[in-house]
Amino acid sequence: MKVFVLLSVAALICLAAFYHANAAATSANQNANVCAANPDPATPDFTQVDTPSAGDSVSSPVTVTGRILAFEATFRIVIFGAAGNTIADVQGMAAGGTELSPFQVAVPFSVTTETSACMWVFERSARDGSPIHVVQIPLRLLPATAGGLPQTGDGSQSDSASWPAAVSLAGLLLALSGATVAIVGARRP
Repeated sequence: MKVFVLLSVAALICLAAFYHANAAATSANQNANVCAANPDPATPDFTQVDTPSAGDSVSSPVTVTGRILAFEATFRIVIFGAAGNTIADVQGMAAGGTELSPFQVAVPFSVTTETSACMWVFERSARDGSPIHVVQIPLRLLPATAGGLPQTGDGSQSDSASWPAAVSLAGLLLALSGATVAIVGARRP
């Protein structure tokens, strides 16, 4: 009877680890796209963003790189939250303003929890100031950590992958213990 209980507990631990691994993978892949309708989508002739990529998880400051053709080489990078609130708004400067020119801009932001967001890289219209040539990038913003150390359970791949492995190992060890008890019990007269 003891062996049956030990084996049942081991099986439940292994199932819990399997469920957690699948739930972690599912939640990581469900990075919500909170980008609103693009008012003036950019073509590669005007704006190309190399980093970050859509769906990336980023910490502050996020480095934005690419190429842009913008009047007087100036453009904006704005990060919007899911509710449309502005999380960050900085001016960028490209290497030149008469052709597609490289840029690299550090964009600082502050969030207290992991936050779905939408980054816009765009130029302002000289006519009315509205955003033109907009590139939208859905992101997951990560909160700052104390002392620059990673937080336990921050949702990184290593955390979501190591917990189920450890629990599966514990279940396996428990099953082996149960099997050992069964063998010893069977050998007793």
